Amino acid sequence: MAKKHHFLVSYTLNNQPQSTEVESDAETLSIDQARFHIAALHTSDVPADITDVQVTKIAHPREPGSTPGHYQQP
Repeated sequence: MAKKHHFLVSYTLNNQPQSTEVESDAETLSIDQARFHIAALHTSDVPADITDVQVTKIAHPREPGSTPGHYQQP
C-alpha cells in the first residue's frame, strides 16, 4: 500500500481566505496541481478569482485518536 502524502492548500477566493487539505500519492504538490483541486471544489466560481495559492506539506497528518494526552479531556 502506497503512503499517502497530505498538504494544506491555502488560498484566497473572492477576497476571502480559505484552506483545504489535499491527499496525494506524490511527495510534492505544485501550485498548478493545487489550483486544479481548488477549482474542482469551487466549480461555480471563476478560476481567476482564486489567488494567493500556497502549498504546505503536512508532516504528520492527524489520525483519529492521535491527539496528545495533555490535550484530551479526562
